[in-house]
Amino acid sequence: MNRHRGNFICPGPNWCWSIDGHMKLQHFGIEIYAAIDTYSRFITWFYCGVSGRTGVSVLSQFLEVVDTQEIVPLHLRADRGTETMMVADAFWQLHLDRDPFLHFDQVFFYGTSTRNIKIESWWSQLTKGATVEWKVCSFSNIIIFQ
Repeated sequence: MNRHRGNFICPGPNWCWSIDGHMKLQHFGIEIYAAIDTYSRFITWFYCGVSGRTGVSVLSQFLEVVDTQEIVPLHLRADRGTETMMVADAFWQLHLDRDPFLHFDQVFFYGTSTRNIKIESWWSQLTKGATVEWKVCSFSNIIIFQ
């Protein structure tokens, strides 16, 4: 059974993973980066730390999940952030080992962060369920000097 969302069709598990960062808690020194399987909505990796969105960190996160799960998805979807360049290249190189004539845009989908609907929907659920109190707390402690 294919899952549809607008023009996006996902035929099955591990067909596409959406990756993105959630920097809403950066004020507290917390950076979150994650990937979600667009079909099952299974979180394939979740990183929470102080350097979640550097290129080296995202690449390391991706390679660790590929190594531990022994799965490489057919496609990755991400925004054009500076942190995605290294993982995009590594992902393409993994696919070139299987098919040397494969074009980059056949396996890696770039789009705006807001159009990356699977992971953005999950960020919304995370915010409503767990992080909204942190954000409210951070704004209530701001002192405005007159």
